Amino acid sequence: MLEREKIIFFDTSNLTKTKEIEARTNCAWLRSALSDRDDLGEIVIDEVSVITDGIYHTKKGFLGKILGKKLTGLPPFCEVKLRHKTGDFYEKIILWTPLAWNGRFATTAGGGTGIGGASYITIPDNTTRGWTMGLALMNGFSVVTADAANVDGIHDYMLEPDTHELRYDLYENWRVRTTHNMTIIGKVVTELLHQRPVKYSYINGGSGGGRQTMMAVQNYPEDFDGAWASCPAIYWPKFLLGGLWMTAMMQERGHVLVPEKLKFFTEKAREIAGGDEAFYKRKAMVEFQPYDYVGHETKKGVITEKDAQIMTDILGGAKDRDGKRLFPLFRPGVQFWQVGIPIGAMYYSLIKKKPKLFVVSTNYLRWVTGNPKQKFEDIDLNGFYELYEASTTRFADAMGDNTELSEFYRRGGKLMIDHGINDPLIPVDGTIGYFQKLRETMGQENCEDFVRLYLTPGDGHGNCWDKGPGLTMCSGMKALMDWVEKGQAPEALRAVRVAKGTGAFIEETKISPVNDISEYQ
Repeated sequence: MLEREKIIFFDTSNLTKTKEIEARTNCAWLRSALSDRDDLGEIVIDEVSVITDGIYHTKKGFLGKILGKKLTGLPPFCEVKLRHKTGDFYEKIILWTPLAWNGRFATTAGGGTGIGGASYITIPDNTTRGWTMGLALMNGFSVVTADAANVDGIHDYMLEPDTHELRYDLYENWRVRTTHNMTIIGKVVTELLHQRPVKYSYINGGSGGGRQTMMAVQNYPEDFDGAWASCPAIYWPKFLLGGLWMTAMMQERGHVLVPEKLKFFTEKAREIAGGDEAFYKRKAMVEFQPYDYVGHETKKGVITEKDAQIMTDILGGAKDRDGKRLFPLFRPGVQFWQVGIPIGAMYYSLIKKKPKLFVVSTNYLRWVTGNPKQKFEDIDLNGFYELYEASTTRFADAMGDNTELSEFYRRGGKLMIDHGINDPLIPVDGTIGYFQKLRETMGQENCEDFVRLYLTPGDGHGNCWDKGPGLTMCSGMKALMDWVEKGQAPEALRAVRVAKGTGAFIEETKISPVNDISEYQ
Protein backbone atom coordinates (compact mmCIF):
# COMPACT_ATOMS: atom_id res chain seq x y z
CA MET A 1 0.00 0.00 0.00
CA LEU A 2 1.34 3.41 -0.96
CA GLU A 3 1.72 6.03 1.77
CA ARG A 4 -0.92 8.24 0.17
CA GLU A 5 -3.43 5.39 0.52
CA LYS A 6 -2.95 5.06 4.30
CA ILE A 7 -5.87 7.34 5.06
CA ILE A 8 -7.45 5.82 8.18
CA PHE A 9 -6.61 7.28 11.60
CA PHE A 10 -9.88 6.55 13.44
CA ASP A 11 -11.30 3.05 13.97
CA THR A 12 -14.85 3.06 12.61
CA SER A 13 -15.43 -0.69 12.93
CA ASN A 14 -17.54 -0.37 16.08
CA LEU A 15 -19.74 2.48 14.86
CA THR A 16 -23.43 1.74 14.38
CA LYS A 17 -25.92 3.37 12.07
CA THR A 18 -28.02 6.12 13.62
CA LYS A 19 -31.50 4.79 14.30
CA GLU A 20 -34.08 5.68 11.64
CA ILE A 21 -31.76 8.21 9.98
CA GLU A 22 -33.07 7.31 6.52
CA ALA A 23 -36.48 8.75 7.49
CA ARG A 24 -34.82 12.15 7.93
CA THR A 25 -32.64 12.18 4.83
CA ASN A 26 -34.99 14.00 2.48
CA CYS A 27 -35.58 17.63 1.53
CA ALA A 28 -39.07 17.89 2.99
CA TRP A 29 -38.06 16.67 6.44
CA LEU A 30 -34.97 18.85 6.62
CA ARG A 31 -36.81 21.97 5.42
CA SER A 32 -39.41 21.42 8.13
CA ALA A 33 -36.76 20.81 10.79
CA LEU A 34 -35.00 24.08 9.88
CA SER A 35 -38.15 26.16 9.45
CA ASP A 36 -37.92 27.73 12.92
CA ARG A 37 -34.17 28.41 12.82
CA ASP A 38 -34.35 32.09 11.90
CA ASP A 39 -31.01 32.58 13.66
CA LEU A 40 -29.30 30.78 10.77
CA GLY A 41 -30.56 33.20 8.13
CA GLU A 42 -32.05 32.26 4.77
CA ILE A 43 -31.33 28.64 3.84
CA VAL A 44 -32.42 26.90 0.64
CA ILE A 45 -32.24 23.09 0.69
CA ASP A 46 -31.41 22.01 -2.85
CA GLU A 47 -30.74 18.31 -2.50
CA VAL A 48 -30.64 15.56 0.13
CA SER A 49 -29.53 12.09 -0.91
CA VAL A 50 -28.16 8.88 0.55
CA ILE A 51 -25.20 7.18 -1.15
CA THR A 52 -24.65 3.54 -0.23
CA ASP A 53 -22.52 2.06 -3.04
CA GLY A 54 -19.26 3.59 -1.78
CA ILE A 55 -18.71 5.61 -4.97
CA TYR A 56 -18.91 9.36 -5.53
CA HIS A 57 -18.34 11.15 -8.85
CA THR A 58 -17.39 14.80 -8.45
CA LYS A 59 -19.03 15.62 -11.77
CA LYS A 60 -22.37 14.33 -12.99
CA GLY A 61 -23.46 12.95 -16.33
CA PHE A 62 -21.62 10.77 -18.83
CA LEU A 63 -18.83 13.26 -19.59
CA GLY A 64 -18.64 14.28 -15.95
CA LYS A 65 -17.85 10.75 -14.92
CA ILE A 66 -15.04 10.69 -17.44
CA LEU A 67 -13.60 14.14 -16.70
CA GLY A 68 -14.29 14.33 -12.96
CA LYS A 69 -12.79 12.52 -9.99
CA LYS A 70 -14.10 9.21 -8.68
CA LEU A 71 -13.95 8.55 -4.95
CA THR A 72 -14.30 4.93 -3.87
CA GLY A 73 -14.46 3.00 -0.60
CA LEU A 74 -16.76 5.54 1.04
CA PRO A 75 -19.05 4.42 3.87
CA PRO A 76 -22.84 4.84 3.43
CA PHE A 77 -23.54 8.54 3.89
CA CYS A 78 -26.04 11.34 3.44
CA GLU A 79 -25.16 14.29 1.22
CA VAL A 80 -26.90 17.62 1.81
CA LYS A 81 -26.53 20.45 -0.67
CA LEU A 82 -27.87 23.84 0.38
CA ARG A 83 -27.49 27.55 -0.24
CA HIS A 84 -27.14 30.16 2.47
CA LYS A 85 -27.70 33.85 1.77
CA THR A 86 -25.04 36.38 2.72
CA GLY A 87 -25.95 39.88 1.56
CA ASP A 88 -26.93 39.65 -2.12
CA PHE A 89 -25.16 36.33 -2.65
CA TYR A 90 -25.67 32.67 -1.86
CA GLU A 91 -22.79 30.57 -0.57
CA LYS A 92 -23.11 26.90 -1.52
CA ILE A 93 -22.60 24.44 1.33
CA ILE A 94 -22.10 20.68 0.95
CA LEU A 95 -22.38 18.39 3.98
CA TRP A 96 -21.51 14.72 4.11
CA THR A 97 -22.46 12.76 7.20
CA PRO A 98 -21.97 8.99 7.56
CA LEU A 99 -24.99 6.96 8.53
CA ALA A 100 -22.75 5.46 11.23
CA TRP A 101 -21.28 8.61 12.78
CA ASN A 102 -18.40 8.98 15.26
CA GLY A 103 -19.88 12.10 16.89
CA ARG A 104 -17.24 14.46 15.51
CA PHE A 105 -17.42 17.32 13.05
CA ALA A 106 -14.85 18.31 10.41
CA THR A 107 -14.59 21.65 8.63
CA THR A 108 -12.45 21.54 5.49
CA ALA A 109 -10.66 24.47 3.89
CA GLY A 110 -9.58 25.60 0.45
CA GLY A 111 -6.55 27.35 -0.99
CA GLY A 112 -5.56 30.66 -2.55
CA THR A 113 -8.62 32.85 -3.02
CA GLY A 114 -10.94 29.84 -2.79
CA ILE A 115 -12.12 28.49 0.54
CA GLY A 116 -13.78 25.27 -0.59
CA GLY A 117 -16.80 23.97 -2.46
CA ALA A 118 -17.50 21.20 -4.94
CA SER A 119 -14.21 21.69 -6.80
CA TYR A 120 -12.32 20.86 -3.59
CA ILE A 121 -13.82 17.38 -3.29
CA THR A 122 -10.77 15.30 -4.18
CA ILE A 123 -9.45 11.78 -3.72
CA PRO A 124 -8.20 11.26 -0.13
CA ASP A 125 -4.41 11.44 0.16
CA ASN A 126 -2.36 10.90 3.32
CA THR A 127 0.62 12.76 1.83
CA THR A 128 -1.21 16.04 1.16
CA ARG A 129 -1.93 18.18 4.21
CA GLY A 130 -5.37 19.72 4.48
CA TRP A 131 -8.07 17.11 4.95
CA THR A 132 -10.70 16.58 2.31
CA MET A 133 -14.34 15.52 2.40
CA GLY A 134 -13.60 11.89 1.57
CA LEU A 135 -10.79 11.50 4.08
CA ALA A 136 -12.85 12.91 6.96
CA LEU A 137 -15.91 10.86 5.99
CA MET A 138 -13.93 7.61 5.83
CA ASN A 139 -12.80 8.25 9.39
CA GLY A 140 -16.37 8.62 10.62
CA PHE A 141 -16.66 12.42 10.67
CA SER A 142 -19.55 14.55 9.54
CA VAL A 143 -17.77 16.95 7.18
CA VAL A 144 -18.53 20.20 5.38
CA THR A 145 -17.19 22.34 2.56
CA ALA A 146 -18.49 25.56 1.02
CA ASP A 147 -17.65 28.09 -1.61
CA ALA A 148 -17.73 31.78 -0.73
CA ALA A 149 -19.42 32.73 -4.03
CA ASN A 150 -16.29 34.73 -4.87
CA VAL A 151 -14.39 32.37 -7.13
CA ASP A 152 -15.18 29.59 -9.61
CA GLY A 153 -12.18 27.90 -11.15
CA ILE A 154 -10.07 30.62 -12.79
CA HIS A 155 -12.92 33.16 -12.57
CA ASP A 156 -12.69 35.66 -9.72
CA TYR A 157 -15.90 37.52 -8.89
CA MET A 158 -14.60 39.70 -6.06
CA LEU A 159 -14.91 42.87 -8.16
CA GLU A 160 -18.27 44.13 -9.40
CA PRO A 161 -18.17 43.70 -13.22
CA ASP A 162 -19.34 47.20 -14.15
CA THR A 163 -17.98 49.48 -11.43
CA HIS A 164 -15.01 47.29 -10.42
CA GLU A 165 -15.84 48.05 -6.80
CA LEU A 166 -14.95 45.40 -4.25
CA ARG A 167 -17.94 43.30 -3.33
CA TYR A 168 -17.59 43.40 0.44
CA ASP A 169 -20.06 40.57 1.02
CA LEU A 170 -17.90 38.28 -1.09
CA TYR A 171 -14.74 39.57 0.54
CA GLU A 172 -16.14 38.94 4.02
CA ASN A 173 -17.24 35.47 2.95
CA TRP A 174 -13.71 34.67 1.79
CA ARG A 175 -12.06 36.36 4.77
CA VAL A 176 -13.79 34.28 7.47
CA ARG A 177 -17.59 34.40 7.37
CA THR A 178 -18.28 31.40 5.13
CA THR A 179 -15.96 29.23 7.23
CA HIS A 180 -18.02 30.13 10.30
CA ASN A 181 -21.36 29.77 8.51
CA MET A 182 -20.68 26.34 7.07
CA THR A 183 -19.45 25.15 10.46
CA ILE A 184 -22.51 26.36 12.37
CA ILE A 185 -25.03 25.23 9.75
CA GLY A 186 -23.18 21.96 9.20
CA LYS A 187 -23.31 21.17 12.90
CA VAL A 188 -27.03 22.00 13.13
CA VAL A 189 -27.91 19.76 10.17
CA THR A 190 -25.70 16.97 11.48
CA GLU A 191 -27.37 17.08 14.90
CA LEU A 192 -30.84 17.12 13.35
CA LEU A 193 -30.11 14.09 11.17
CA HIS A 194 -28.47 12.08 13.95
CA GLN A 195 -30.60 13.39 16.82
CA ARG A 196 -27.57 13.88 19.07
CA PRO A 197 -24.99 16.63 19.63
CA VAL A 198 -21.54 17.04 18.12
CA LYS A 199 -18.96 15.96 20.71
CA TYR A 200 -15.83 17.48 19.16
CA SER A 201 -15.23 19.83 16.25
CA TYR A 202 -12.06 20.19 14.16
CA ILE A 203 -10.72 22.29 11.28
CA ASN A 204 -7.69 21.61 9.11
CA GLY A 205 -6.33 23.32 6.02
CA GLY A 206 -3.09 24.17 4.26
CA SER A 207 -1.73 27.25 2.46
CA GLY A 208 -4.74 29.53 1.86
CA GLY A 209 -6.63 26.92 3.87
CA GLY A 210 -4.08 27.38 6.63
CA ARG A 211 -4.90 31.10 6.65
CA GLN A 212 -8.56 30.12 6.73
CA THR A 213 -7.92 27.89 9.74
CA MET A 214 -6.03 30.60 11.62
CA MET A 215 -8.69 33.20 10.83
CA ALA A 216 -11.38 30.87 12.17
CA VAL A 217 -9.54 30.34 15.45
CA GLN A 218 -8.83 34.06 15.84
CA ASN A 219 -12.36 35.25 14.99
CA TYR A 220 -14.64 32.41 16.12
CA PRO A 221 -12.79 30.60 18.93
CA GLU A 222 -15.99 28.85 20.02
CA ASP A 223 -16.36 26.97 16.72
CA PHE A 224 -13.57 24.42 17.18
CA ASP A 225 -11.96 22.21 19.80
CA GLY A 226 -8.93 21.48 17.62
CA ALA A 227 -7.33 23.25 14.67
CA TRP A 228 -4.38 22.35 12.45
CA ALA A 229 -2.97 25.00 10.10
CA SER A 230 -0.38 23.80 7.59
CA CYS A 231 1.96 26.28 5.85
CA PRO A 232 -0.56 29.01 6.69
CA ALA A 233 -0.82 32.00 4.36
CA ILE A 234 -0.96 34.44 7.26
CA TYR A 235 0.24 38.01 6.71
CA TRP A 236 -1.66 37.65 3.42
CA PRO A 237 -1.72 41.39 2.53
CA LYS A 238 2.07 41.48 2.99
CA PHE A 239 3.71 38.31 1.73
CA LEU A 240 1.64 38.14 -1.46
CA LEU A 241 3.53 41.29 -2.50
CA GLY A 242 6.83 39.41 -2.21
CA GLY A 243 7.09 38.75 -5.92
CA LEU A 244 6.17 42.38 -6.58
CA TRP A 245 9.07 43.50 -4.38
CA MET A 246 11.41 41.37 -6.50
CA THR A 247 10.19 42.64 -9.86
CA ALA A 248 9.97 46.24 -8.59
CA MET A 249 13.62 46.12 -7.46
CA MET A 250 14.63 44.91 -10.91
CA GLN A 251 12.64 47.74 -12.47
CA GLU A 252 14.16 50.24 -10.07
CA ARG A 253 17.71 49.13 -10.81
CA GLY A 254 17.11 48.71 -14.54
CA HIS A 255 18.46 45.19 -14.41
CA VAL A 256 16.90 41.72 -14.58
CA LEU A 257 18.44 38.98 -12.49
CA VAL A 258 18.09 36.16 -15.02
CA PRO A 259 17.00 32.70 -13.87
CA GLU A 260 20.39 31.13 -14.61
CA LYS A 261 22.11 33.55 -12.22
CA LEU A 262 19.37 33.16 -9.63
CA LYS A 263 19.94 29.40 -9.83
CA PHE A 264 23.69 29.97 -9.42
CA PHE A 265 23.14 31.91 -6.17
CA THR A 266 20.72 29.25 -4.91
CA GLU A 267 23.20 26.43 -5.55
CA LYS A 268 26.05 28.34 -3.88
CA ALA A 269 23.93 28.81 -0.75
CA ARG A 270 23.37 25.05 -0.60
CA GLU A 271 27.10 24.44 -1.07
CA ILE A 272 27.78 26.56 2.02
CA ALA A 273 25.46 24.25 3.97
CA GLY A 274 27.49 21.24 2.83
CA GLY A 275 25.63 20.33 -0.35
CA ASP A 276 22.02 19.54 -1.17
CA GLU A 277 21.62 16.67 1.30
CA ALA A 278 22.93 18.70 4.23
CA PHE A 279 20.95 21.76 3.19
CA TYR A 280 17.65 19.90 3.15
CA LYS A 281 18.27 18.54 6.64
CA ARG A 282 19.20 21.95 8.02
CA LYS A 283 17.04 23.82 10.52
CA ALA A 284 18.83 27.19 10.62
CA MET A 285 19.18 29.72 7.82
CA VAL A 286 22.41 29.67 5.79
CA GLU A 287 24.61 32.76 6.15
CA PHE A 288 25.07 33.88 2.58
CA GLN A 289 26.61 36.98 1.01
CA PRO A 290 25.80 37.43 -2.71
CA TYR A 291 28.61 40.01 -3.16
CA ASP A 292 31.16 37.24 -2.48
CA TYR A 293 30.37 35.87 -5.95
CA VAL A 294 30.82 38.98 -8.05
CA GLY A 295 33.04 38.02 -10.99
CA HIS A 296 32.08 34.32 -10.95
CA GLU A 297 31.14 32.74 -14.26
CA THR A 298 27.65 31.35 -14.91
CA LYS A 299 25.88 29.93 -17.95
CA LYS A 300 24.59 33.44 -18.62
CA GLY A 301 27.74 35.42 -18.06
CA VAL A 302 29.62 36.83 -15.09
CA ILE A 303 27.91 37.73 -11.80
CA THR A 304 27.86 41.53 -11.64
CA GLU A 305 27.42 43.92 -8.75
CA LYS A 306 23.88 44.59 -9.94
CA ASP A 307 23.16 40.85 -9.81
CA ALA A 308 24.52 40.70 -6.27
CA GLN A 309 22.55 43.79 -5.24
CA ILE A 310 19.23 42.38 -6.45
CA MET A 311 19.92 39.02 -4.82
CA THR A 312 20.67 40.88 -1.58
CA ASP A 313 17.44 42.86 -1.97
CA ILE A 314 15.47 39.63 -2.31
CA LEU A 315 17.07 37.68 0.52
CA GLY A 316 16.85 40.63 2.90
CA GLY A 317 13.07 40.79 2.51
CA ALA A 318 10.95 43.75 1.53
CA LYS A 319 12.03 46.99 3.21
CA ASP A 320 10.45 50.40 3.68
CA ARG A 321 12.00 53.63 2.46
CA ASP A 322 14.14 53.83 5.61
CA GLY A 323 15.51 50.32 5.22
CA LYS A 324 13.34 48.67 7.89
CA ARG A 325 12.08 45.22 6.93
CA LEU A 326 8.39 45.07 6.09
CA PHE A 327 8.17 41.28 5.83
CA PRO A 328 10.53 38.32 5.31
CA LEU A 329 10.96 36.55 2.00
CA PHE A 330 12.74 33.31 1.20
CA ARG A 331 15.87 31.85 2.72
CA PRO A 332 19.11 31.40 0.77
CA GLY A 333 18.95 28.08 -1.06
CA VAL A 334 15.16 27.90 -1.48
CA GLN A 335 13.99 27.85 -5.09
CA PHE A 336 11.08 30.29 -4.98
CA TRP A 337 10.74 30.78 -8.76
CA GLN A 338 10.07 28.76 -11.91
CA VAL A 339 10.59 29.22 -15.64
CA GLY A 340 7.46 28.99 -17.77
CA ILE A 341 5.36 27.67 -14.87
CA PRO A 342 3.34 30.37 -13.03
CA ILE A 343 4.10 29.04 -9.57
CA GLY A 344 6.33 30.58 -6.92
CA ALA A 345 6.74 34.09 -5.59
CA MET A 346 7.58 34.95 -9.19
CA TYR A 347 8.28 33.12 -12.42
CA TYR A 348 10.00 33.85 -15.72
CA SER A 349 8.18 33.74 -19.07
CA LEU A 350 9.34 30.82 -21.17
CA ILE A 351 10.67 32.68 -24.22
CA LYS A 352 11.66 36.19 -23.12
CA LYS A 353 12.45 35.18 -19.53
CA LYS A 354 10.60 38.23 -18.22
CA PRO A 355 9.89 38.15 -14.45
CA LYS A 356 6.17 37.83 -13.67
CA LEU A 357 4.04 37.46 -10.56
CA PHE A 358 2.42 34.37 -9.07
CA VAL A 359 -1.17 34.17 -10.33
CA VAL A 360 -2.64 34.40 -6.79
CA SER A 361 -0.64 37.58 -6.19
CA THR A 362 -1.93 39.08 -9.43
CA ASN A 363 -5.55 38.23 -8.58
CA TYR A 364 -5.21 39.67 -5.10
CA LEU A 365 -3.52 42.89 -6.26
CA ARG A 366 -6.46 43.44 -8.61
CA TRP A 367 -8.67 43.49 -5.50
CA VAL A 368 -6.36 46.20 -4.16
CA THR A 369 -6.42 48.37 -7.28
CA GLY A 370 -9.95 47.61 -8.46
CA ASN A 371 -8.66 46.88 -11.95
CA PRO A 372 -9.61 43.32 -13.03
CA LYS A 373 -7.15 43.27 -15.93
CA GLN A 374 -4.16 45.09 -14.47
CA LYS A 375 -0.67 43.65 -14.78
CA PHE A 376 2.07 44.51 -12.31
CA GLU A 377 5.39 43.39 -13.77
CA ASP A 378 6.42 46.93 -14.76
CA ILE A 379 5.68 48.51 -11.36
CA ASP A 380 8.69 50.35 -9.91
CA LEU A 381 9.66 50.80 -6.26
CA ASN A 382 7.36 53.80 -5.70
CA GLY A 383 4.53 51.76 -7.14
CA PHE A 384 5.36 48.92 -4.78
CA TYR A 385 5.14 51.20 -1.75
CA GLU A 386 1.80 52.59 -2.89
CA LEU A 387 0.37 49.10 -3.36
CA TYR A 388 1.83 47.87 -0.08
CA GLU A 389 0.22 50.76 1.81
CA ALA A 390 -3.12 50.17 0.09
CA SER A 391 -2.97 46.42 0.67
CA THR A 392 -2.05 46.51 4.34
CA THR A 393 -4.53 49.29 5.07
CA ARG A 394 -7.56 48.17 3.12
CA PHE A 395 -7.19 44.46 3.89
CA ALA A 396 -5.63 44.59 7.34
CA ASP A 397 -8.45 42.43 8.72
CA ALA A 398 -7.33 39.55 6.46
CA MET A 399 -3.81 39.48 7.92
CA GLY A 400 -4.45 36.43 10.11
CA ASP A 401 -1.80 37.60 12.57
CA ASN A 402 -3.90 38.12 15.72
CA THR A 403 -2.02 36.53 18.64
CA GLU A 404 -4.69 37.28 21.26
CA LEU A 405 -6.11 33.76 21.52
CA SER A 406 -7.22 33.92 25.15
CA GLU A 407 -10.80 32.80 24.43
CA PHE A 408 -9.67 29.81 22.37
CA TYR A 409 -7.22 28.90 25.13
CA ARG A 410 -9.79 29.39 27.90
CA ARG A 411 -12.19 27.03 26.16
CA GLY A 412 -9.52 24.34 26.01
CA GLY A 413 -8.86 24.65 22.28
CA LYS A 414 -5.73 23.09 20.80
CA LEU A 415 -3.79 24.50 17.85
CA MET A 416 -1.19 22.76 15.70
CA ILE A 417 0.83 24.61 13.06
CA ASP A 418 3.38 23.11 10.66
CA HIS A 419 5.50 24.64 7.94
CA GLY A 420 8.11 23.24 5.55
CA ILE A 421 11.39 25.15 5.79
CA ASN A 422 11.85 24.67 2.02
CA ASP A 423 8.40 26.07 1.17
CA PRO A 424 8.75 27.91 -2.20
CA LEU A 425 5.40 29.75 -1.99
CA ILE A 426 4.94 31.00 1.58
CA PRO A 427 8.09 32.08 3.49
CA VAL A 428 8.56 29.96 6.61
CA ASP A 429 9.90 32.91 8.59
CA GLY A 430 6.46 34.52 8.59
CA THR A 431 5.12 31.54 10.55
CA ILE A 432 8.17 31.60 12.85
CA GLY A 433 7.58 35.29 13.52
CA TYR A 434 3.92 34.66 14.33
CA PHE A 435 4.84 31.89 16.77
CA GLN A 436 7.31 34.18 18.55
CA LYS A 437 4.66 36.91 18.88
CA LEU A 438 2.13 34.34 20.08
CA ARG A 439 4.47 33.34 22.88
CA GLU A 440 4.97 36.98 23.80
CA THR A 441 1.23 37.67 23.85
CA MET A 442 -0.02 34.52 25.54
CA GLY A 443 3.06 33.61 27.55
CA GLN A 444 5.31 30.66 26.77
CA GLU A 445 3.92 28.53 29.61
CA ASN A 446 0.35 28.99 28.36
CA CYS A 447 1.44 28.26 24.82
CA GLU A 448 2.83 24.94 25.98
CA ASP A 449 -0.73 24.06 26.99
CA PHE A 450 -2.42 24.73 23.67
CA VAL A 451 -0.02 25.37 20.75
CA ARG A 452 2.48 23.19 18.90
CA LEU A 453 4.65 24.31 15.98
CA TYR A 454 6.37 21.79 13.70
CA LEU A 455 9.06 23.04 11.30
CA THR A 456 10.13 20.39 8.81
CA PRO A 457 13.57 20.67 7.14
CA GLY A 458 13.56 20.12 3.38
CA ASP A 459 9.78 19.90 3.36
CA GLY A 460 7.97 22.05 0.80
CA HIS A 461 4.44 23.38 0.41
CA GLY A 462 1.81 21.23 2.07
CA ASN A 463 2.77 17.78 0.82
CA CYS A 464 5.28 14.97 1.39
CA TRP A 465 7.05 14.91 -1.98
CA ASP A 466 9.59 17.73 -1.80
CA LYS A 467 13.19 17.44 -0.55
CA GLY A 468 12.54 16.36 3.03
CA PRO A 469 9.92 14.45 5.02
CA GLY A 470 6.66 16.19 5.92
CA LEU A 471 3.91 15.38 8.38
CA THR A 472 1.24 13.03 7.06
CA MET A 473 -2.46 13.77 7.38
CA CYS A 474 -3.07 10.79 9.63
CA SER A 475 -0.15 11.42 11.98
CA GLY A 476 -1.21 15.04 12.44
CA MET A 477 -4.93 14.45 12.87
CA LYS A 478 -4.52 11.55 15.28
CA ALA A 479 -2.13 13.65 17.38
CA LEU A 480 -4.57 16.57 17.43
CA MET A 481 -7.50 14.33 18.40
CA ASP A 482 -5.51 12.67 21.20
CA TRP A 483 -4.57 16.10 22.51
CA VAL A 484 -8.15 17.40 22.46
CA GLU A 485 -9.93 14.28 23.66
CA LYS A 486 -7.38 12.51 25.86
CA GLY A 487 -5.15 15.36 27.01
CA GLN A 488 -2.09 13.75 25.40
CA ALA A 489 0.06 16.61 24.12
CA PRO A 490 1.71 15.78 20.78
CA GLU A 491 5.44 15.21 20.74
CA ALA A 492 7.48 13.72 17.89
CA LEU A 493 5.24 12.99 14.90
CA ARG A 494 5.78 10.71 11.94
CA ALA A 495 6.92 12.43 8.75
CA VAL A 496 7.56 10.82 5.38
CA ARG A 497 8.93 11.66 1.98
CA VAL A 498 7.58 10.04 -1.16
CA ALA A 499 8.32 10.34 -4.86
CA LYS A 500 6.22 12.91 -6.68
CA GLY A 501 3.94 11.24 -9.19
CA THR A 502 4.43 7.59 -8.29
CA GLY A 503 4.08 8.08 -4.53
CA ALA A 504 6.87 5.54 -3.90
CA PHE A 505 8.27 5.63 -0.37
CA ILE A 506 11.68 7.33 0.02
CA GLU A 507 12.27 8.01 3.71
CA GLU A 508 10.67 8.40 7.11
CA THR A 509 11.59 10.27 10.30
CA LYS A 510 10.13 11.80 13.46
CA ILE A 511 9.64 15.56 13.76
CA SER A 512 9.57 17.10 17.24
CA PRO A 513 7.69 20.31 18.06
CA VAL A 514 9.69 23.52 18.27
CA ASN A 515 11.00 24.38 21.71
CA ASP A 516 14.01 26.64 21.16
CA ILE A 517 13.06 28.84 18.22
CA SER A 518 16.66 30.07 17.84
CA GLU A 519 17.61 26.67 16.39
CA TYR A 520 15.57 27.55 13.32
CA GLN A 521 16.78 31.12 12.72
